[in-house]
Amino acid sequence: MNHLTHSIQQKYLSEKSGHAFDHILRVAHLAQKIAEKTDDLDYLWTLALLHEEFDDKLNQTQSHNTFIQQLQDWQVPETYFDNLLHDLPTIGFKGGFTVPERSRAAQLVTDADMLDAIGAIGIARTFQYNGQVKHSPFYDPNLADVTLHSLDDYRTKQRNAIAHFDEKLLRLKSFIQTEKAKVIAEQRHQRTLQFVSDFFDELEESGVDVSLRFDKQYYEN
Repeated sequence: MNHLTHSIQQKYLSEKSGHAFDHILRVAHLAQKIAEKTDDLDYLWTLALLHEEFDDKLNQTQSHNTFIQQLQDWQVPETYFDNLLHDLPTIGFKGGFTVPERSRAAQLVTDADMLDAIGAIGIARTFQYNGQVKHSPFYDPNLADVTLHSLDDYRTKQRNAIAHFDEKLLRLKSFIQTEKAKVIAEQRHQRTLQFVSDFFDELEESGVDVSLRFDKQYYEN
């Protein structure tokens, strides 16, 4: 696995959107942390290291043969190929518009990926992504009522960085499926909720119109 780890590190080292190698490595470690002894930890580690490969924010769609060649170049065990081709497209939040059926391993990696989007690290990654990629304001009252109706809207509509908390971060807890991940998610959810409350309080103190602020009670359960 050392060759794969090094290869992924080199590929994502300069990524500036919050999906760089440090994120991938955190997801891999979190997936191991929330797994059970009966899970295939070697496959889980491989799947986590590769979990951004099918993310359309970062990578263009690859043909089956191209991806297989890439796996071979990275010295991934051939016995993993079929499972990887099945599992990788199912990993991720994707705006919450679709919830695909996932294998146990894919669910563990998805939960780990979502955990890295909640709490203090998730907050930091949100503003990194919106600053580096979206070039979005953290809060403009004129963008406060932008709504999303599709994955395409989620990918392309200009909106406030703080809107990502309503669209994703504060909803992720309800998408977590594995038991150990649920415990961590609750802790990180509370940190995120407190940040959002403080954020709008401080804007209001500064004379900014926050009449469309999020309803905290909606996210408390």
